[in-house]
Amino acid sequence: MAGNEQKIDPRLARNYADLATDDQRAVYRQWADSYDEELIEEFGYIAPQEAVNAFVRRVPDRTAPVLDMGCGTGLAGKLLDQAGYTHIDGIDLSPEMLEKAAALNVYRQLWEGDLTAVIDVQPIYQAVICVGVFSHKSDQPFLIPKLLDCLLPGGLVIATVNGKGWRDIGWVELLEKSQRQHDFKLESVDDIGYLTKQGIDGKLLTIRLRP
Repeated sequence: MAGNEQKIDPRLARNYADLATDDQRAVYRQWADSYDEELIEEFGYIAPQEAVNAFVRRVPDRTAPVLDMGCGTGLAGKLLDQAGYTHIDGIDLSPEMLEKAAALNVYRQLWEGDLTAVIDVQPIYQAVICVGVFSHKSDQPFLIPKLLDCLLPGGLVIATVNGKGWRDIGWVELLEKSQRQHDFKLESVDDIGYLTKQGIDGKLLTIRLRP
């Protein structure tokens, strides 16, 4: 899809800037009510389904404790619930998005947290799913260890990366540098659909702590 990208909708482009946390929170405060409809209907957002499809293949135990990092309005959590997972928690930057997620009644608990700051999460999860969080910020490959810190031994992270961000900021090199610094295992990088009506593909990362 890289060769036929169209002009990016301003509603998406604002999230590709290197916004401060408070500015990012303000974007989602304004977007929460129309977020799902715009992303899915207008932009063809299929990253949650792609990620959950991979998750189901990798995590067969439906009773496994799962953390949905950057859960937003609960798009991935809803799909996990439909797939039969029964122990799903969620964290997001935006209280307004968390309110939408809570209304789905698929999460055991939800709380506000900023991945770029200190997140006090105990390592009680068999898997972390992180959809729609990683994109255009050069610090993001170096935040992966925070996801790994939430895991039980042997646990894994399934995370998506916006394909435009993947190319624009050189995720391949940054991810290699993060691996060298933090010694995690990148098991696979797979091509996925992402924002299909915007001509934007994506990457799906499967990551584990090294034994």
